[in-house]
Amino acid sequence: LKCDQEACFAVVAGLLKYGRTMTLFQGMFLVTLRAFAKTAAENLQRYAQNLDPPRRSLNLLGVLLGVCTAPLDMVAYSVAAQSVLAPFGMLSLILNFCVAHVHGDVFRQSDVFATLLVIAGSLTCVQSGAHGSDGPVLMPPAQTLLAYSVCIGIIAAILGSILAALRKVGGRADAFTNCLLGGVLGSSTLVAGKLIFASLVSEERTFFSVALAIIPLLTVAPVHIFVINRGYGRHPLVFMSPGLGTCGMLSNVATGCLLYNEVPVEPLYF
Repeated sequence: LKCDQEACFAVVAGLLKYGRTMTLFQGMFLVTLRAFAKTAAENLQRYAQNLDPPRRSLNLLGVLLGVCTAPLDMVAYSVAAQSVLAPFGMLSLILNFCVAHVHGDVFRQSDVFATLLVIAGSLTCVQSGAHGSDGPVLMPPAQTLLAYSVCIGIIAAILGSILAALRKVGGRADAFTNCLLGGVLGSSTLVAGKLIFASLVSEERTFFSVALAIIPLLTVAPVHIFVINRGYGRHPLVFMSPGLGTCGMLSNVATGCLLYNEVPVEPLYF
């Protein structure tokens, strides 16, 4: 059994090491492909929850589409700097605006202005961010990872409490809090995926170390799915899409700098 486990890990590690040879442009391609799939998943969830009666099967299909294509992000962000790749998620924002009329969402001038502002910021990140990593993705230092985990836990607890208090109130305050929590959890899910990647390609990997690395993803991902699914059902995509995208991008850029030492090429403009 031990030999089988080692052989399995060797095959997976070999595939992941091959993936590390991918260029930045290939990473961009994967993130772009993920953006299209994510847009389809978001709109399925929004559409299913606004039918009368709601279609749970269609909603579940949207959730599964988002979950099944999530590994594209894990691979892409593990082979290229996430401070550069994160802005490419803004493509889903543009796509969501193109199909917003299907859900009856109303465009406001503030929504359009916010979208243009987010796109401009994304282009700045692409131009000025870290354009590459120094090598394969490694485990962040234990103390840094612990501090990050504690901070995320506190932020999630505070935002979750606020969201629970606003569940009967709704409105923009509820939508804004939903975006904040969804963005932070989305970034944490990405970090959890990178931990699995780093564990699998490590020369010192064991069954226990890989199993331990999977726990954060199994903990954070279901909560993230619940939070964003809740938001899609309660609020228009013309607000949720730029809100989630902005919060997620800022969280990804921050964790890229703090956990993986991704130093921007032009810090002033970045």
